[in-house]
Amino acid sequence: MNLIEDMPETEPVTLDDAKAHLRITHDANDEAIAALVRAARQICEEYTGLALITRDCRLYLDQWPKHTLSLPKPPLVNVAAINVYDADGNAVEFSPASYTVDAVGRPGRIGMTGTPPWPGQALNGIEIEFSAGFGDSPDDVPPSLREGIKRLVAHLYMNRGDTGETAIRNSGAAPLFAAHRRLRLS
Repeated sequence: MNLIEDMPETEPVTLDDAKAHLRITHDANDEAIAALVRAARQICEEYTGLALITRDCRLYLDQWPKHTLSLPKPPLVNVAAINVYDADGNAVEFSPASYTVDAVGRPGRIGMTGTPPWPGQALNGIEIEFSAGFGDSPDDVPPSLREGIKRLVAHLYMNRGDTGETAIRNSGAAPLFAAHRRLRLS
């Protein structure tokens, strides 16, 4: 399974909100703070398994799952298309009448109502185009996640070099992210 995500058009925390949280009134560090907001969003998304701001994604599979297909990066907005590649590398769209989409559950799922065509190429023969995220605006993202990102930005600003779970734990963002975290069973 290979997932390709477009970058979101905006961040869940604006530069102005991040600067206000940091109590910075000058513009000298705007580029660095914007980079920290992007990094904090990426850390939050990796930790929680979510897509915060809506973006387009493409999931590539080698074969169909036995039952339903759970899509990564909830919340699922919609499934735009499912393409199956033949042996010559030509995409053939799988009819939407042959599957159902559950965009309510987390993760979003695709259930087959018909028999899916088998891909003609062994690797990445199935492409699922979908959109995921809470919305297009920072206001669409749950407040606890936005607050956690601001805390994470502040921690990264003051503690250059901390990353990942260490930064989440030390920043105080962990409790804010915890309710949204997708746990994976091994």
